Amino acid sequence: MGRKTLKAIAIALLGATGGGAGNIGAIAAETPPAAPAAMELPAPTGPSRIGTTRWHVTDAARPETFAAAGTHRQVEVLAWYPAAAAAASGRGEPAPYLREGIAEVPPGLRTPLGSLASVRTHAILDAPPVESPEKLPVLVFSHGFGGSPSAHTALLEDLASHGYAVLSIVHPYEATAATLADGQVISLFDENGKPRPAFGEVIAEWEREDETMAAVTKETTEEGQLRLLRGYLAGLRATHATLQRWVADTKLVLDQLSSLPKDSVAGRLASRLDMSRLGALGHSMGGVTSGQFCLEDRRCRAGLNLDGIPQYGTMIDQRLPVPFLMVYSARPGRTGASDAIYRRAATRYDRVDVRNTLHLDFSDMILWGGPLRERGALGTLAPARATEITRTIVLQYFDRELRGKPSPLLAGKQTLPEVTVRSFPPAAPK
Repeated sequence: MGRKTLKAIAIALLGATGGGAGNIGAIAAETPPAAPAAMELPAPTGPSRIGTTRWHVTDAARPETFAAAGTHRQVEVLAWYPAAAAAASGRGEPAPYLREGIAEVPPGLRTPLGSLASVRTHAILDAPPVESPEKLPVLVFSHGFGGSPSAHTALLEDLASHGYAVLSIVHPYEATAATLADGQVISLFDENGKPRPAFGEVIAEWEREDETMAAVTKETTEEGQLRLLRGYLAGLRATHATLQRWVADTKLVLDQLSSLPKDSVAGRLASRLDMSRLGALGHSMGGVTSGQFCLEDRRCRAGLNLDGIPQYGTMIDQRLPVPFLMVYSARPGRTGASDAIYRRAATRYDRVDVRNTLHLDFSDMILWGGPLRERGALGTLAPARATEITRTIVLQYFDRELRGKPSPLLAGKQTLPEVTVRSFPPAAPK
């Protein structure tokens, strides 16, 4: 196994799509760096106190690809939402940051990042949801391939504080850790801390992704860009299987909302959801999942992708019946790589570029610091500033699409020095 493949695996274990997240090097350093100070999770900016709960759903019609015969696919949901007045009184226990425990941190990072296990969130565990007359707009979120499900808490808590119910979907066996209904913690790692073979199959398919995306971004014609993208996508059998599995997970979670016990916190939250105002978003492979989900499921009203490049799946040859926003980091050779797909597909396509960022800067990992920063996995933007920018982009976009509120940023009336915004009119029908 060459250095390039080892690097790609290391990047993927940190939640990156493809091999271009920066010169990270191997995750399991021979001499672990000194432990950074305990992370402080930024406070939510919205007016609502927030609650969080979890539940599991099982697809009786879908066998689990990664488990013994006879096992059906089981998916965990971590929900964030505005809490009832009782939670605002300060009663209740704040939820732990690592909802799956220290197993969420890749094995080679657990020693230097062990302090993450003591971090608490701003959400009250199992708090009752708000009982306001107006139902809650809904966002479904997916983490990156090989990502840590809790590594987007700062963003999801903030959205909940502004009135959204956020359903964060944990894709089992392809995340650092997931918890089954019986309490068993499962992982993409085997008992020796090594990635499972099926995970490696996907990573192997991305071996040429950096150079292919660089060629796409250098190509001056849309026809040439699409030719390169189609050629690359045609070779991604395992990647496409993962994408369809994640889209099916998303549909399953929504399909089973009505089956949750009515007297449970999850059931009470489900009764408060406005399914006519539903958006999808994610980071890396999760962002790609949001695009494919919105293509296939008419419950989606708008989609957003945080630096998942390229857009795998079938959108390259289909129309997307809803608006879409793509957020690009400043990864070399990747900015704009999916534009040819989104411009032709989306009802309305908006693009946001964020300077001085790398792939992981749109997650809480920018707050983890320590070994990630030392190995070049993070951009030069200050962690608090990167978090603020990500929150602003995501909140304003979904406020515009699901609540009808104007977006100063996307309309060009608010300027963030690190951000460039471009909007594209709908393409002519094909």
